[in-house]
Amino acid sequence: MKLTKFFALALASLALVACGGDKGENPSKPTGDAVLTANNSSVEVNTPIEFTVTATDGTDLTAQASFFNKTADYAQVSNPFIPEMDGDYEFYAVVGNILTNTIKVSVVPTIPELPTDAQPENTSFNHRILLVDHTGNTCGFCPQMMLALKEVAETGDYHSKYYEAMAHTYSTGDPAFSAAAAAVSNHFGVNNYPTLTYNLYHSTVSDRNAAHIMGQIDALWKAEGADAGIAAAASLAATSVIVNVEVKAAVANDYRVTAWLLEDGIEAKQTNATEEWMNIHDNAIRQRVDSDDLSGVDLGTMAAGETKDVALTLHLVGNKWNRDNLKVMVLVNAKNSKGKFDVANVAICPMNDTITYDYK
Repeated sequence: MKLTKFFALALASLALVACGGDKGENPSKPTGDAVLTANNSSVEVNTPIEFTVTATDGTDLTAQASFFNKTADYAQVSNPFIPEMDGDYEFYAVVGNILTNTIKVSVVPTIPELPTDAQPENTSFNHRILLVDHTGNTCGFCPQMMLALKEVAETGDYHSKYYEAMAHTYSTGDPAFSAAAAAVSNHFGVNNYPTLTYNLYHSTVSDRNAAHIMGQIDALWKAEGADAGIAAAASLAATSVIVNVEVKAAVANDYRVTAWLLEDGIEAKQTNATEEWMNIHDNAIRQRVDSDDLSGVDLGTMAAGETKDVALTLHLVGNKWNRDNLKVMVLVNAKNSKGKFDVANVAICPMNDTITYDYK
């Protein structure tokens, strides 16, 4: 007869008493009479995990065993068990008065499939530069930069020449603040707010002047096209976002790639707001790919026309982010004359979607 969840917990408690509850030991102390194993220690989401229970004398006890998921409040699970969310799972089994060891199975998100390149020989890509507005909802002068950026976006075709991200780092109490945003602002050495920066290593920063911003965009934007293009697929899982990125080089160089997680629609009253839309904050940096350098993962040297792909992970932190409002910014960075990896192109990939190369 199968044990109830309550009886399984009671058995685990008795085992704890029997072993004295020594610090550092498993609170569900196994009896040592049977061993639990799984068919794999790491599987993708929606891939069955098959359990086997074997007695010390080699007898297969799987059919008589009940299986429990410690990471889901000790819920009893089926065999095989099909995980629907990513994360680390811990399981144990009970057979009569036998309590098995606990095993851990890592469940990883499925890597999303890249879109098909309809023009594999084409290396003529539209070019976008990176603008980062270092700001904060309690920053009194920041609405002036917001107005300047709005004017730029509504002037001619300027908004087709760049993508913008907002680093809310003026105050840690800002609902849009994040450690990733702080890393970006620290990279630029920002200590005055608002500050607008361009790409990753452009030395000029802008004050609250639309004409100056447009002049800097004109100086950095290449009408003939970008040195590299970006195709991507983004998938939202339980604890992370998986971004599959392919980079195609138009110019031979050393390249790196990274991704930032952005959130739209964050409601936070803006100090000195002059219009209601200023209280809704878009493109806020929430997370970045974990790498020593802000420029990201090294792709090595790429020849013109060559492609390389890499899967990037963006970890979700806490429960304050609106999963429905997340999107991914992908940056491909190329080595410049000073040996720095600066932005060659930028793309935005909607969540649970794909983007193809943006050809001219």
